[in-house]
Amino acid sequence: MTAHGQSSLEEYLKSAFKRPDVHLPVEDACHTTWWRQRFESDGGDAQALVEILSQFQVSIAAGASHSEAYKRLILGARPASTVPSASEFFAAPDSVHWSVVDHSAGGLPVVTLEDRADFEFAFRALGARCEPVPIGENVHALYVGGLPNPVRVREIESAFIASGNDSEAWPQDMQRRMKADGTSFHDRLILLHPATYGGLQVSDVDGQMNDEEWVEASRQLRLEHEFTHHATHRLLGSYRLHVHDEVLADLMGFTKALGRFEAELFLRALGIDGDRIQPSARLLTYTVDLDEDALPRLVEILRVVSETIEAISPVFVGASASDRLRRLLALSQIDLETLAASTPERVLTTIVDSSFDP
Repeated sequence: MTAHGQSSLEEYLKSAFKRPDVHLPVEDACHTTWWRQRFESDGGDAQALVEILSQFQVSIAAGASHSEAYKRLILGARPASTVPSASEFFAAPDSVHWSVVDHSAGGLPVVTLEDRADFEFAFRALGARCEPVPIGENVHALYVGGLPNPVRVREIESAFIASGNDSEAWPQDMQRRMKADGTSFHDRLILLHPATYGGLQVSDVDGQMNDEEWVEASRQLRLEHEFTHHATHRLLGSYRLHVHDEVLADLMGFTKALGRFEAELFLRALGIDGDRIQPSARLLTYTVDLDEDALPRLVEILRVVSETIEAISPVFVGASASDRLRRLLALSQIDLETLAASTPERVLTTIVDSSFDP
């Protein structure tokens, strides 16, 4: 650690990704199967969302995650006396909709909230345990992992007892289920708010694209970006607010939505203008634990890394979903410092010839 109690650049650049041990394609986790069933029976509107996730019924307030309401409804999985209307929580409930989206890393529920206030409410309720955390103005998506689902807990417990099991055996069975699948009682999902990506203007991206098309492309980019966080979380054992994660997620997002990855676009979307870091840069969200004196050197590394990623990005464009995932897993095994010191040809050979199961 540095004298300021923050990480040195050497410490910061260490990879947190484990070596994957997976067979592709990856099957859905059990929570996704449950969400599919709920979508088929209840539809994907705001009211169904409120009924599925009790977090919305806990008021957003400092200390809410330790409140009696949170302990009773979420941690204790107790039902509310009544299920409120979605209009009590969302400013524009008719513009809240969700569905289960397929992906090679396993499908996930994806909730789109067109109203900014509704997105911020859902962000805090689901992503911050009902705490009033600040949300940057350039944040328009969130991958949520480890979200308790009290409704599913009650359903599975009821089915367990209805099958003739003793209620006293439920805690042990619950532990067994959680050991077999960490999503047995916890959800993973994506929140999306429609907006242009990284503060980029359509003229920065494509002279042939109009504003509406850029918003739609940004939605696709964000969706693939967040699914990449899901992939590293599920298959590599880590997802962090870290530039290593962002390099991989933006590579996957840009190549999926735009058919290309450009180093300069990537850096500008991070808030890097030349050698200058803009005051509201996304990059600063991912470097809160890094010694401030190391930021200029990190920017130099990111510039070299982004140029290498641009050079190798064509192998992700137009590839099958399975091949894209396999190449992502291979690329994840190269840390940022090694990427910056490697030639594109060497990186390309590594990811194309990887031995990961296709």
